[in-house]
Amino acid sequence: VDYDLNVAMDKMIRKNFEETKTEKLDRLLEWILQNLYKFQTKDSSDKPLKCLSTDFVCFRGLLTELLCTPYESKEGWIICATKFRDTIYLCAYETPEKQSQRENATELQKTMSAWGYKFEQYMTDGSDPTKGVNENEEYCCVIRSRLESHSLVYGAEVDGADPSTYKTPHSDLKSFVELKTGKEPVQDRDYRALCRFKLMKWWSQSYLVGIPRVVCGFRNTDGKVHTLKTYDVEEMSSIAQDHWKPEIMLNFLNKFLEFVKTCVQVDDPEAVYKFQRECNGGDISCTYLGHDPQWAFMPKWYYEKAFSA
Repeated sequence: VDYDLNVAMDKMIRKNFEETKTEKLDRLLEWILQNLYKFQTKDSSDKPLKCLSTDFVCFRGLLTELLCTPYESKEGWIICATKFRDTIYLCAYETPEKQSQRENATELQKTMSAWGYKFEQYMTDGSDPTKGVNENEEYCCVIRSRLESHSLVYGAEVDGADPSTYKTPHSDLKSFVELKTGKEPVQDRDYRALCRFKLMKWWSQSYLVGIPRVVCGFRNTDGKVHTLKTYDVEEMSSIAQDHWKPEIMLNFLNKFLEFVKTCVQVDDPEAVYKFQRECNGGDISCTYLGHDPQWAFMPKWYYEKAFSA
């Protein structure tokens, strides 16, 4: 292929990170309010809904970060939790280190991020690459899943669907495809970095949604993509050659969710628990913050409308 990821860079609308931070879980909670009927059980089908019958509600990005934690020795994270009607809502917060990295990103780093969005445009709407890309537009699906004894509902942004694999658009998660860009591996260390870090994150993101394949556009240093490679998600751990193991990652996520259930006992939509992992492989701590407006993330319009008294 011959994709120039620099085309129409001056027309690009950059992602509004401040707006994303302010939104927290709002978009997902809006969806839940509009689809409460999906949470009805056999026992509650003819009665007003009292709860979601779900252990956890969050976004996939939070779960992806947790899955990668056993192998991400340098990265720290902050996750806040609030329990409401027996469901624990989880919200990721930016650490000071990540905020500093984002705010002090170089122009090259910003350009490389923009290349990823441009590649998605080529692959999903490549009829006119001279159009600018709006990084704030995204397509999300909501997943109900289980991990051991934990039931989860989470929102996940997805890139596209392969029209050759479905009869009814978006009728089957197996039709979805994750789109990625990466530097063309030239040396052995490039290939090791691809296996150790990129494939691990790609596997985590795709596995959680049931996406079966990832298409990567390998680019040169000038932002030109000449090679596409499709990776089968089920084969990624074998390709990674023991750099990471799915069973260890899933076991860690399972144990963390158990830890959260043990810690989060107060059922109050305004009460917050803060879970934090320090940088450089630090321990995970839990702090009960009570009614702290700095960390509270559950909007009043949600918990006042979600269920009958």
